[in-house]
Amino acid sequence: MEHSLCKHFRIGILGGMGPESGVLLQQLIIEHTPAQIDQDHIEVITYTNPHIPDRTASLTIDDGESYLKAIAESLLLLEKTGIDILVISCITAHARFEEIQNSLNTPLLNIVELAKQHIIVSDGKVGILATDGTINSQLFMLPDQPEKTVIPEPKFQRIVMEVIYDIKKGIKDRSIIDRLEKIVIHLRQAGCVKILLGCTELSIVHTELRNRLGHIFIDPLRLAAQALVQLARK
Repeated sequence: MEHSLCKHFRIGILGGMGPESGVLLQQLIIEHTPAQIDQDHIEVITYTNPHIPDRTASLTIDDGESYLKAIAESLLLLEKTGIDILVISCITAHARFEEIQNSLNTPLLNIVELAKQHIIVSDGKVGILATDGTINSQLFMLPDQPEKTVIPEPKFQRIVMEVIYDIKKGIKDRSIIDRLEKIVIHLRQAGCVKILLGCTELSIVHTELRNRLGHIFIDPLRLAAQALVQLARK
């Protein structure tokens, strides 16, 4: 008997930015797949490449050229394995999304656009927690609704960056959530009804944030997992 829900569909994940986020995306794909047996799951190939240059630094130094080259080369390697759709588990990398997609023959899932659809339908303002590179690139801005998104004040944005790089170091203690809570309170006081986790490092602590502060978070990595499972099932 044939049980597979997603036969002959293969997802390629480019991770390593930081290393846990790509692994987390694969785990989330498993969790969102309505499987009864092993054969119901989706084929996934995750390539963790920790040698891709820091995206925020690259955008500052060379307008993203160095990370663009490294990501394109990495995705081309994944393409050779017969991938049906690719995804990059890094939000900031999407600042050069069109150039990356144009270098490929395989569709590349745009995680930023998935998240922006949720911003659009939000019944109020959405606070953005993201890297300096993502914020400076205005990835989550809605041109026709600039008031819909709110970024932290500079002193709070510095804390966001510190937290992101602490998570990259493997730090996941209570201080991470404590610091993020202060920023969330700041954004809520600015009128935000939702908070977008605009960095995949923050997706790693999504559950802890939700348990502390409630179901107010939009997580692009979880949206990506859901979208990929839906594509596979079609």
